[in-house]
Amino acid sequence: MHQILLCMKNFLCCGLIISAFVFSSCNNNPLIIDVSDVSVPEIKVDRLEQDLFNMDTAHIIQDTENLQKKYGKFYAIFIRNILNNGGLGDSSYTYRIKQFITDKDMRNAYNDCNKAYPSVDFLNKELTELYKHFRYYFPEKKLPKPITMMSGFNFSAVNIDSTLAIGIEMYLGSENIFYEMLALPHYKTHYMNKENIIPDAARAWMFTEFPYNMDKNDFLSEITYMGKIMYLTDALLPETPDSLKIQYTKVQLDYCRQNEFNVWSYFAEQKLLYTTDHAEIMKYTSDGPFTSAFSKEAPPRIAYWIGWQIVRQYMKNNPDITPAQLMNETDAQKILNKAKYKPSK
Repeated sequence: MHQILLCMKNFLCCGLIISAFVFSSCNNNPLIIDVSDVSVPEIKVDRLEQDLFNMDTAHIIQDTENLQKKYGKFYAIFIRNILNNGGLGDSSYTYRIKQFITDKDMRNAYNDCNKAYPSVDFLNKELTELYKHFRYYFPEKKLPKPITMMSGFNFSAVNIDSTLAIGIEMYLGSENIFYEMLALPHYKTHYMNKENIIPDAARAWMFTEFPYNMDKNDFLSEITYMGKIMYLTDALLPETPDSLKIQYTKVQLDYCRQNEFNVWSYFAEQKLLYTTDHAEIMKYTSDGPFTSAFSKEAPPRIAYWIGWQIVRQYMKNNPDITPAQLMNETDAQKILNKAKYKPSK
């Protein structure tokens, strides 16, 4: 469980973007569908951060019992794995939770959250659309309970124990004083804004709903798996700009489009597609301000963008394949072959 949270943290804290750039027009995008008749339960986002910071410090045990009733097993996971604050059965639990909610900086951050998001009605609306699209493609799967939380600046979003939890303090605007105090780099804070919440939440959900299932652990399998996750994001958020899905600026997206052939050719010529050298794979999939193996103009995680294009081409050339079938496919070589992926110069 802890490893899953760390993996999501590493990817999600990459941030995820501003700028409008849709990969195909509304007129020819088959993923733009009518979900008005798809039925989902009424979405009402509960605010764990408000419940937590409104605890009566003189009655923490009693209030904790109420939070456990409201949030189920997730509350124990939240304390142990998200806040890293021991466990509910820890003898220091009462002291630690009191310390957290009375800490000056955490209290000020909480106040910033309330100022930035006095209401989360917009999340109710946007998550309803997200959930409708998911149910359209995966009618048999359960929908997680959405909540907001304050994670202590640890996580943007996590999906665990049937709960999709959004770390609301991670979306206070790129210039928020706390991000400066934490010395977060600009390439991360650039995407810590309201418009990034839903794409981040969607990916966090998909990572745990569809964990890595490729039959190999080589470079091609790694980028193809990420391509599958990103394609699902396309399907769930068909009218959301690519920039918000992949955390690139327009300039970075332009670089990828203009250099797609060169990047793919480099991977092939350097015989990287089938390498299992983790350090080598990380050169092209790690977060950062750029992909140093190419240039300072090359955006980070550029190999994942290539994987995304491979899967998009695969689905375009094989229209009978459903998103569910895509996620069950474990053979990256098969996907590449059937994609007939050959970027133009």
